Amino acid sequence: MYRRMIPRCEVEGPLDPVPFEHLGIKGAVPRKCSTCRFLFEGECTRVMGQIAGYLSLDHGPCPIRGKTLPVLYETEYIRSKVFVPEKCASCHDLKYDPVSGFVCNYEREVWGAFPRELDWGNWSPEYPNLGLESGRSVSVPVMKAVAAGREVDAIKAFRADHKDATFKEAREAFRELSEKWRQFLQ
Repeated sequence: MYRRMIPRCEVEGPLDPVPFEHLGIKGAVPRKCSTCRFLFEGECTRVMGQIAGYLSLDHGPCPIRGKTLPVLYETEYIRSKVFVPEKCASCHDLKYDPVSGFVCNYEREVWGAFPRELDWGNWSPEYPNLGLESGRSVSVPVMKAVAAGREVDAIKAFRADHKDATFKEAREAFRELSEKWRQFLQ
């Protein structure tokens, strides 16, 4: 779930809620985001080229203290490969949103349809958050292979993650991610 927050926003500014509405969907966004050029439909576009998607807005840190290292989240009702910050895994404010995935329900009455994202604290992933134009997910094994320049391993990992992916699609994913990796290193 960190893929909706990292890379982190570096824009400074107040985080108090400002009313926001888009296509009849009502809520609030942080004040610093309300005037930011990257605000689009209640989400952030600051690294669209890198992640091939939107990021969540920066609501600031969660006031609930705890560890933020990723842990696998699993309940008797939800069984998936989703990692959340350790402190969020047992928090009553962790909620599943059908559009955004797992979000923080803290102050939901304030933020409305634009909820807080999970608080990853100072934790950072081992590899940069890179996305594909196709919208397919990029797993750590794929990123490890891309970082090492191992096309065959990247293709195998990609096809293991996406059973319906063709060899051509996997090669294209490797090419696209390799280019983004080079840009990231510059």
